[in-house]
Amino acid sequence: MAVTRSLELRPEEAMAWFQSMPRTQRLRSLAPDFGQADTRRAPGLTCFHVGYEEGPSRWLHTLHLRDVPGLGQAAISPYGYGGPLCSNEEPAFIEGAWTAYQAWARGHSVLGEFCRFHPEAEHQRFFLGDVRANRVTVSVDLQVHPVEGQYNTLARRKLKRAARIPVRWSREAADWRAFGDFYRRAMAAMGAHERYHFGDAYFEAISALEGIELCICGEGGEWLSAGVYLFQQRSARDAAPGGTMEYHLGASSEAGHAIGTAYLLQHAAALEGAARGLSNLYLGGGTSTDADNPLLFYKRAFSRRERIFHVGNAIHHEALYSAFAQSRGYHRESLPPHLLFD
Repeated sequence: MAVTRSLELRPEEAMAWFQSMPRTQRLRSLAPDFGQADTRRAPGLTCFHVGYEEGPSRWLHTLHLRDVPGLGQAAISPYGYGGPLCSNEEPAFIEGAWTAYQAWARGHSVLGEFCRFHPEAEHQRFFLGDVRANRVTVSVDLQVHPVEGQYNTLARRKLKRAARIPVRWSREAADWRAFGDFYRRAMAAMGAHERYHFGDAYFEAISALEGIELCICGEGGEWLSAGVYLFQQRSARDAAPGGTMEYHLGASSEAGHAIGTAYLLQHAAALEGAARGLSNLYLGGGTSTDADNPLLFYKRAFSRRERIFHVGNAIHHEALYSAFAQSRGYHRESLPPHLLFD
């Protein structure tokens, strides 16, 4: 009879479990060490790794907890994406894992959870709360040659205009510090909410991880566009090339926007990913669910291949969540249709 156990994992144990997952789920942004580093993004976040196993089958969930004063804690995904990974798709195993996880959550006074699932991993099926499609996202096929054959006329025109701009890749500490300043200036110019003005501690934390690099368009200290890219790491179990690189964050100066180096940035990333044997460049979606969202319009210039982004809600502790909802003006008979925290 297979041994069954549910446990809270140390970061190094969680990384070992992560490496045992199918390659389609081992995206860099879903790795436990990325979840740990992401706690530097904002105060009050604590990262946990919860695992469940039956024999060789494993279910792994990396999440952040933050306090709900006077009541307990709320569970949320790290910035971008999160959600359970699983090596066994049998419903009985997933149900057993979910039951054990909810018991863990109640034991930690977790009211509920809001989860954002990675469209390339399609792992929302391992989360047994309320899962809904949210918006379309864009993925570039790096196995198409030439890769720019997928680009629209606008992207090709912008690339031609920016063709002479130098591009380089970097993991240097000085470049990471410069990127933090560059990114925050761009966010301020856009009028982005303060929570997106990530501090130096965040960039220092993610820059220390393997497979995370900067792509910089510009010469010397005159940056025009720059972005953070996550490269999926090969495992000894991977018999052939493949995997996904992810566009995580990016920004352009006013001059960069005028020249069109934001298009050069993604083209350089696509070429680099293909050269490293990766199959996909995941660009993400827009800043809203609107079909005409400007950011989505920009990303669609590189590919019409779409992936669906899903979100999930789950109430783990009915009594605590009901008390929380009532504290926000809702009644037990008419709880809000969505969780009240993100």
